This record gives sequence, structure tokens and C-alpha cells, in this order.
Amino acid sequence: MSDNNSRRVNFALVKISTEQLSLSPENVEDNKPVKINAGLNFGIDNGKKLLKVLFKNVFLQEEIPFITVEIGCIFAIDPESWQLFTNEEKGLFILPKNFAGHLATLTASTARGILHNATENTPINRFFIPANNIEEMINEHVALPLNPEVRS
Repeated sequence: MSDNNSRRVNFALVKISTEQLSLSPENVEDNKPVKINAGLNFGIDNGKKLLKVLFKNVFLQEEIPFITVEIGCIFAIDPESWQLFTNEEKGLFILPKNFAGHLATLTASTARGILHNATENTPINRFFIPANNIEEMINEHVALPLNPEVRS
């Protein structure tokens, strides 16, 4: 899936985590504009060949959040595919933009479903994560350190 390689990347979604889910329907007022802040982050466990994608959406009215949802999806990548992304010389795991976008889209869709489930049959169920092109949030290949320094 990388730009220079037509080999198939084998991966599996192995865990979904709800990192944060905060609902404050009392902070919502009808007929006021709503702003959505979205964030995306990536991390790896080089030893276990795991990649985590974090997707966060915060819904606000007048800068006061009333929905915060942050979901993590952990993907296992088979060792041969992992090597396609590993640059030992630079000490980096380089996730191609298009594959990072695919995994981010899967994570955003998961977040969308979790938010719907949490707000179903409530007045704030009308707020949902837009079906935007999440891939547009990623401007270039994602480079992650293979062995991040441990901070104390």
C-alpha cells in the first residue's frame, strides 16, 4: 500500500478503546451554532507490531464543550508488512499517507458508532461525527520513532 510498493499490507483490528466519552446535554442550546474540533494521532509498539490510531471530536457551543469522544483503534500488522514501513537506518516507522488515511477512516467510523450508541434516544443524538474525508487531515506520510525515548 505504500507509494513505491504494490505489496498487500496484512493487518487486523485487535482492540477498540473508548479513551474519553463525555456528554453534557445541559450545555446545549437550540438555535446556536455548533463547532466541532477534530484531532488525530498515531502511535506504535514496535516490539508487538501494533499501531494505535486515536481519533477525537469535541462538539462546542460558544467554546463550551458538550460532547467529547476520543476513540482508539489498535491494529496488529503482520511482521512482513511491518518491515515495509520500517526504516531502521533512520529509526522510523513510516506509515504511507494513504494507508494512514484508511486506518484513520476506520477509527473515525468506529467513533461515529460509539457516539451514536451512547446518545441513542437522547436529545443530543442529533449531533454526529460528520462523514468528512478523514484522509484530508493527513498531509504527508506519518513518521513515528521506532523506539521512543522513555520519559520519567
